[in-house]
Amino acid sequence: MAESNQRAVLVTGIELALYVSNRLKVYLDTFASLSASPAKNNLRKSLVSLYAHILEFLAHAIGVQQKKGIVRVWQALWDSGALMQFEDKCDKLCVRASEEARVCDGRAGLEAQLRTLYEIHEVHASVMRLENKVDLSKLETAKDATYNSSTEGELPLCLPDTRTDLLEQITDWAADHTGKRIFWLCGKAGTGKSTISRTVAQELDDIGLLGASFFFKRGRADRSHAKLLFPTIARQLADLFPDVSRAIAASLDRDSLLCDRYLSTQFESLLLQPLQNADPDSLPSAGVVVVIDALDECDNSESIRTTLLLLSRVEAITSLRLRIFVTSRPELPVELGFKDMSGDLHHDIRLEEAQELSIAHDIRVFYEHEFSKIKKDSWIQHDELPAEWPAEPDVQSLVTQAIPLFIFAFTVSRYIAEVDPRGRLDLMLRQSLNKSLTGLKGTYLPILTQVVASGDDDRRESRILEFKRIVGSLVLLYDPLSASALMSLIGALPREVVRVLRPLHSVLNVPQALDGRLDLETPITLFHLSFRDFLVDSALKKENMFWIEAAKMHRQLGMHCIRLLESGGLKEDICGVVAPGTRRSAVAKSKVRASLPEALTYACSYWVQHVVSGEEQIKDDGAVLHFLQKHMLHWMEALSWLGKTSDVIHNIAALRSVIDVSRTPIHTLNLTYLLVMQSLTKANSYWTCWTTQAVSRSATALSLMKHHCRCMCLHCCSHPHSALYVKHMETSYGGTLT
Repeated sequence: MAESNQRAVLVTGIELALYVSNRLKVYLDTFASLSASPAKNNLRKSLVSLYAHILEFLAHAIGVQQKKGIVRVWQALWDSGALMQFEDKCDKLCVRASEEARVCDGRAGLEAQLRTLYEIHEVHASVMRLENKVDLSKLETAKDATYNSSTEGELPLCLPDTRTDLLEQITDWAADHTGKRIFWLCGKAGTGKSTISRTVAQELDDIGLLGASFFFKRGRADRSHAKLLFPTIARQLADLFPDVSRAIAASLDRDSLLCDRYLSTQFESLLLQPLQNADPDSLPSAGVVVVIDALDECDNSESIRTTLLLLSRVEAITSLRLRIFVTSRPELPVELGFKDMSGDLHHDIRLEEAQELSIAHDIRVFYEHEFSKIKKDSWIQHDELPAEWPAEPDVQSLVTQAIPLFIFAFTVSRYIAEVDPRGRLDLMLRQSLNKSLTGLKGTYLPILTQVVASGDDDRRESRILEFKRIVGSLVLLYDPLSASALMSLIGALPREVVRVLRPLHSVLNVPQALDGRLDLETPITLFHLSFRDFLVDSALKKENMFWIEAAKMHRQLGMHCIRLLESGGLKEDICGVVAPGTRRSAVAKSKVRASLPEALTYACSYWVQHVVSGEEQIKDDGAVLHFLQKHMLHWMEALSWLGKTSDVIHNIAALRSVIDVSRTPIHTLNLTYLLVMQSLTKANSYWTCWTTQAVSRSATALSLMKHHCRCMCLHCCSHPHSALYVKHMETSYGGTLT
């Protein structure tokens, strides 16, 4: 690493020497045109000094490179300090030459030449910056994953005078140069970890210690897996540090598909090597902190352990003191990941233990803040609440109920604020008498019972079924949908969706239009993942009338997706560009959105995940195979328009795991196509054509795909009827697989 740092400094010095040499040539041209005079003699002396300084540098550089690498590193023959000295002396000598030339003839011509040289130098620098940006544009990042994104930035921070001891402890760790590299804050669902993470990120950002942030979120496409974790962190570090930016750009120049590689490859090429090779003098001596929130919400347990294993290598980075702040629930993959680390590397805090003495105070401060807002709103609405509301014993009862769950206080506050605050507070206080209502059950069951299942018993069952159908779909989506798209996907009527969502503002972020009606085009999101956890918790099946069987709901969503794809316009040339080989970048995004509206886009992207999560095996005569036989190529084309062509391989691999192998072997042969597609990972030319060239309807790509299908069929299918299968595929897709 030290040798590569030396080499980088030398290259920078040589570039500077070349630029100064070009300036020297301009001075010499001016010198040659002057008549003999004392001023000319003074100019000659200054130019000789400048020339000698450049030669001295070049001789020193050659001498350094001729020594063996270990000697270069040991003797530290050339570093960034020497470069700065060289640059400073160059500046002084150039100023002196310029001053000496001032008293000579031809000053105007000299200035014009120097200005031209400077402009050329600036153009070169601009081109280099542009090339850097072009390479960095290959860096895929997760939408809304940073603490100050349009989504996370709207969520609350810790209130003043809350979590004070814990926040101070984290800040002290971040500023301690001798402390452990990783800080793990572990806490149960609903205890306020994400709020703490946002607050920590904001405070670190304010004092210049934040390097990057990534907030995992189950049910949000790019944030529910680790694929874009390191690229998103790398992009933020590149924005902060030019040296790191250039190194990351170089990695992407060597491998434009780096964001599709294994996590270990991403970590090495996008973080470890760029930071190791960066000039320490170009990085802050205080170091930076990377905030990673809700690691447990990564949907792959192996990815969690791999991520922690890779993060444990931060000690190898010596150019910058990089520290990692991680929050999660105490789930097994995270626990095992930290268990595999050396205890000297990470500092662990259990949130429930850390706030045992302060939690009651913090929740009370939160309630007081929320009730103050409720009273203010009641005055505006001409339904003023008395100054003494709520009574002290009532607040204390709510605080006792909430401990240790901040999500309880948050949800109850929203429920009370929504309508009739006095009446709803009384309802919640009566519920507190039921000692069996604890944890998430105590948070959500009383509210849902009141807003969904109270009243007319004749309609109660139908309301609960309607709730399960609509809210069950919402909480299990892999990416949030608007009300309009949800209706298209599951075939619900507007009045049904409005009827179910209207009373759920305390548990769902239901968008409203300016006129107060439901905003049909803005995605509906969960306030907290614990609401989903409560609804699908099989341990509460008998006690929770709103319980949702997750696997069954996923199966229904998978079938809804397939139905929509088959009936919603999935077809060849879906964007109507006509000309084969049209690049995706050549077609307006608005045209792609119009051709692939929100619901259709969702169905294309996630039907496989729902089918697999439905835990039901694919049968030879089922809807999945019928869909693939008719629309496989149309689906692939649609994914290419969405920039997700490479997802096909991962989706087919996932489908392999749920094939019903108990069916008749000859019929199972039809399903071999699913196995064959996994082999397309070897067909690099095909995937390169579709992915790196962003071709949406390439005749070449289609031909390559068919060719590989045939080759893989005949190579992989040992069944004697494999030739019949090839003929079947040709009939299904039209033409021949050649």
